[in-house]
Amino acid sequence: MENLINYSLVAQTGSVLENVLFILMSLVGSIFAVWRNSLSISAALGAFLLGVALYLAGGPLFFSLLMVFFLSSTFLAHFKAGYKDPIEARIHAKSGRRDIVQVGANGGAALIMAVLFGLTHHPAYMVAVAASFAACNADTWASEIGILSKKAPVSLITFKPVSPGLSGGVSLLGLLASLGGSGLVALTYGLYQFAAGNSGVLLWWQIGIITLGGLSGSIVDSLMGAAIQAKYISSKTGEITEKPTDGNQPNQLISGLSFVNNDFVNFASSLLAAMLVLMFVQFQ
Repeated sequence: MENLINYSLVAQTGSVLENVLFILMSLVGSIFAVWRNSLSISAALGAFLLGVALYLAGGPLFFSLLMVFFLSSTFLAHFKAGYKDPIEARIHAKSGRRDIVQVGANGGAALIMAVLFGLTHHPAYMVAVAASFAACNADTWASEIGILSKKAPVSLITFKPVSPGLSGGVSLLGLLASLGGSGLVALTYGLYQFAAGNSGVLLWWQIGIITLGGLSGSIVDSLMGAAIQAKYISSKTGEITEKPTDGNQPNQLISGLSFVNNDFVNFASSLLAAMLVLMFVQFQ
């Protein structure tokens, strides 16, 4: 692990002025998300606190990884929203603005790894933070782009066609999007390290493991979505949905566990991706 020590030195806060600047950037980003109708007010508060905590634990590097995930996912959420929104509203328990639970589900694993890095300064946790964001970004890109696939997605468990937008379904377009989302976070990490003077085989190795870790997390997300995430039959339409109720009418659970929803799967898969990368880095 000695050859990783220099890489961990870039994950530090700077002067008081820099600290204030990044806290203000986190605040502006949260306000922008409310203005863009991407986050609820409570979610924006949670995102602001998440941004501050990540910066204090790992400096501009961790903050930059968060911003890449946030900005790219926000852009894709609004891309062809007129086509995607009706599908998501029919299938997903939550649609439209993200709430504070969703912020925690997508940023919680990174925060855990960031706190551990802040306490220990062990460089493996730094790579794990990037891997957790890579997994979240991979899953978001797969969902937002994969739903546009002209070919129906298939379940990762049965390999039978499923409705577009239903958790557990994958398509070639979605898998390519997942790789792109993971690679963007890994590249951001790599460029930051390169700008700080780190380069060579070790940097390429880190970029590769973050990319693969993020992609793996997205695949695990789909596997969990297909195997254990709750699915229901709509009492109104008779279609498969992830919503436990339609209006005031309860829907019938047909597969999965009632307490396993999309937020649970997002958090679990990103945490697993971070832990796998963490163990892999530690044993090198």
